[in-house]
Amino acid sequence: MVQLISSPWRTTFDAFLKSVDASLLVAAPFIKLDEAERLASVLSEGRDLAEVSLTVLTDFRPDSVLNGALDIEALYLFNTRFERSAVISVPRLHAKVYVADRRTAVITSANLTNAGLDQNMEYGVQLEGVDVVDRIAEDLMRYATLGSAVPAEVLRHLTSIARDLTADQKRLLQSARADFRRRFNARYRVVWEEFIATQVGRRSANAVFSEAILYLLSTDPLSTTDLHPKVRSLLPDLCDDDVELVINGEHFGKKWKHQVRNAQQALKRVGRISFDGKRWHRV
Repeated sequence: MVQLISSPWRTTFDAFLKSVDASLLVAAPFIKLDEAERLASVLSEGRDLAEVSLTVLTDFRPDSVLNGALDIEALYLFNTRFERSAVISVPRLHAKVYVADRRTAVITSANLTNAGLDQNMEYGVQLEGVDVVDRIAEDLMRYATLGSAVPAEVLRHLTSIARDLTADQKRLLQSARADFRRRFNARYRVVWEEFIATQVGRRSANAVFSEAILYLLSTDPLSTTDLHPKVRSLLPDLCDDDVELVINGEHFGKKWKHQVRNAQQALKRVGRISFDGKRWHRV
């Protein structure tokens, strides 16, 4: 069954949340604290939140925090209010999808923000049916393999540094001093690396690039020449030729093509991919 959704759709979204029995999957790059609190409040009506499993996919980017589009406090709230929860940092996530119990899915242009639910001219569809909704959820969880779950203690730490960075930005906008701008840029670089590190988690560089290769080859065979730009597009922050990026002692940045080659060979050795002389295939 298909239901068309036009703005404002707050009432429709509340009804969708109230229909959740055991699990909710949220994919949205922009999430605000007030909407996270409202989501938890609606879900807690007549039930214990311990009964609900919550999985949230979003894109951890300092720019989103600085422009007020993403509240790290909202993600920390999810992790603390729901006993069974996972917040997953997914690079380049743009999808806005909400899935209840793998039974009902809302695919929309709206983020989990007040503007998305009440103010913007958004549009979407609500789908019901086990087969199609299960496929939607599986596709989203395939996206999740490109990122990493962010522990509560990391979310708490990022919440603190996000507040500090936002305060520094406000002072920067009020100051014309070049030395302050240099200090802010240096601080931003450190924070940027911490946010990007959420995509990696505790995985090795080989594991990160292996997941990207398997994801890309799941659609079509690719030559190494074709694979490189696709990997770079998928993981732009980890494939920057101009920056030497080190996370958890693992080198990304300038060495990323070498890391892709290592991942290809490792996957080939264990039989996950094969090479026909021209193109790589997923086995």
